[in-house]
Amino acid sequence: MNVEKMRAFIIKFIFYCIIIGIVFFVFKYAMPLLMPFLLAFLFAFLLKPIVRKIANKTGSNKKTVSILTMLVFYILLCTLIAVVGTRVVVLVRDVFYSLPSLYTNVIAPAIMEIQTKLEAIMSAVNPDYSAMLSGVGDSLLSAMSSLVTSVSASSVSSLSHVAASVPNMFVNLIITIVASFFLAADYDKIVSFIMRQIPQKNRERIFKAKAKTIDVLFSFLKAYGILMSLTFAELFIGLMLLRIDNALLLALAISLIDILPILGTGTILIPWGVILLIIGNIPLGIGIIVLYLIITVVRQTLEPKVVGQQIGLYPLVTLVCMFVGGSMFGIVGLFGLPICVTVIVKLCEAEGISIGK
Repeated sequence: MNVEKMRAFIIKFIFYCIIIGIVFFVFKYAMPLLMPFLLAFLFAFLLKPIVRKIANKTGSNKKTVSILTMLVFYILLCTLIAVVGTRVVVLVRDVFYSLPSLYTNVIAPAIMEIQTKLEAIMSAVNPDYSAMLSGVGDSLLSAMSSLVTSVSASSVSSLSHVAASVPNMFVNLIITIVASFFLAADYDKIVSFIMRQIPQKNRERIFKAKAKTIDVLFSFLKAYGILMSLTFAELFIGLMLLRIDNALLLALAISLIDILPILGTGTILIPWGVILLIIGNIPLGIGIIVLYLIITVVRQTLEPKVVGQQIGLYPLVTLVCMFVGGSMFGIVGLFGLPICVTVIVKLCEAEGISIGK
């Protein structure tokens, strides 16, 4: 390796390290602190075309239109969150509160019935097997009882933690709302002021970064729209074949849950299938679990490829970014790191900086 190649390699290595360091710092430290203001800016940016259109058509003052539009937006958003959030909280509460009675009235009797039948079969073969099976069954019942109690207790504890974090969330919400009104009222002035502080050459780069980021975000939304539609189709067809009532609504609800990586379809389908198996509905229980396995395999296989094709990253690179981002920064990193890497790659290409050979 000659001196020029070594120098080029060192420069490129330092460049990548700086980029990685900036991305890490932003996601790990700056993002949580700036989140209320970033959300406020995002809302003002998204509502800007609507404000401009209304102001041009009515001839009204743009600042007044901005404030009124933001007010209507928050009223609709708060109403939607209140309605959906109340239903979700009530549903989750009822599910966790009903776990002990479900275990006592349905699961435990079903296990005891299965145990009795198996003991009768085993005693005909070998009495020792029957005694051993009885001990295993008692241990299983005890373990499941402890699990149900633990889940119910931990759910109440989790709700308490959520309730304890409400004041902090409320403060962040107030800051976001107030900041969004200020930004919406003087959006053009604020953006113009910021742009005037930046040299012309860097301004062009910022505009390029903005265009690339918007393009990548829309591509990302399109990719997950495709994946959600595919999951919905699989669920709808599977539930229809299994003759489940309200298959359309169930498929839609589960496909929406599947967007969230922490939850996914397994949150609904696995407990559903297990309960069906325990209460003796073996064919339907197996069908639900097989449906979950099919959806999971298809999702895990296609997600890196579909997302990579839409945002322009190689599937393996997309998978690595999603894994590293999710491991280090949670849901934000899972979605944010592939987007950041894609924007950086596209900006490097626009500036004539080659990535690799």
